[in-house]
Amino acid sequence: MVDGFRLDRGFQALFTSYPAAKRLLDYEKLNLRAFEPGAVIAKGMQRYVLADPLRDPGSAVSSALTPIVTPLDKLLTALLALQLRTQSVEQVLSGSDTSTLRYLRGRGFSRAYIENFIRPFYGGIFLEPYLRTSAKCFRFDFKMLAEGYAAVPAEGIGAIPDQLAAPLHRERRIRLRARVGQLLRSDDGAVRGVRLANGGEVPADVTVLSVPAPEAARLTGLRMPDGQNSAVTLYWAGRKPVYRDKKLALNANPGYLVNNIAQLTNVAPEYAPPGRHLLSATILGIPDADEEALFDLAMNDLLRIFRGSKAALAALSSYKPLRLYRTPYGQFAQPPGVHPHLPDNSTPIPNLYFAAEFTEASSQNAAMISGEKAAELIAARLGGGGTSSPVIHIHDQFGEP
Repeated sequence: MVDGFRLDRGFQALFTSYPAAKRLLDYEKLNLRAFEPGAVIAKGMQRYVLADPLRDPGSAVSSALTPIVTPLDKLLTALLALQLRTQSVEQVLSGSDTSTLRYLRGRGFSRAYIENFIRPFYGGIFLEPYLRTSAKCFRFDFKMLAEGYAAVPAEGIGAIPDQLAAPLHRERRIRLRARVGQLLRSDDGAVRGVRLANGGEVPADVTVLSVPAPEAARLTGLRMPDGQNSAVTLYWAGRKPVYRDKKLALNANPGYLVNNIAQLTNVAPEYAPPGRHLLSATILGIPDADEEALFDLAMNDLLRIFRGSKAALAALSSYKPLRLYRTPYGQFAQPPGVHPHLPDNSTPIPNLYFAAEFTEASSQNAAMISGEKAAELIAARLGGGGTSSPVIHIHDQFGEP
């Protein structure tokens, strides 16, 4: 919370069709606020609305008439959505792999469609603008968005882990701000707990690492997925909305820092005090500039993106910086063919398990699935004669283990 504004640590959204999320989360209690399907695309002096006419009938006419996407691209998009909706997740993820860019070219999508919509939209999801990410990731995300919505809880994305952790908090089974320095090992190499950075020790029969891949490599010495995708998210507070849609705004102009923009209070008014508005902008990668310079550079981009709109420029004049978040390790890189070679939940180190996205794919859904799989393995082990010692779950997200 900053000056009454609710800031997620980086732009994030939950895909409501995620299978694991539907199993594990209570959507009603999360009080979800959904983005409208499609996007506002900024190109040159214009902003174009691209929408799903079946789910956003209010934008059907403007979307049908937009010149930013050709009629053939619209038809190909509808056919792809129909195909993926009729396939299971297993079918979507099966077969040979290639990059997202090569896959889209092979499907016949135009260069203009890829540059104006796919690159900023899915580049923002993958945190890389070159579309080198596995086409299996693209197909999965496309299916999720075709079947559901991108949404945020009214109380911020942190409401999701808070909901999952609530039963453990009630039983006082989570210790916060206890940084782990290293794993405790027996003479035979088996893990027997952890040593905290303050020197304290926590013994355990079973230890679960739920950390980013580089931290897992540091703690275990095991090989982890290479590469990382980074981003910077900047937040401003203002008096009026810069645009009115409940859609993500994409920057299709070449040579800009800002990739996408979200007028978050259009979607979730609870993110700001009454009468105020919250705007975010995402930069892919982490430029070598200090906080003040990044805010200046990003605002210059926003002024260029919304040029030609007197109302948007007038609104932007009231916006003041709140905070920015650098996320050096937003995702692990997912080039074609990476997923069959990811680590398992069980490790070659006795008594040690992984519950982290790097065992599945880089998404909230994958992280939840990894947790489910680790839990099943541990439950089977403890049911087979394990002791009643507590499971120590090391969680290191945003520097708060």
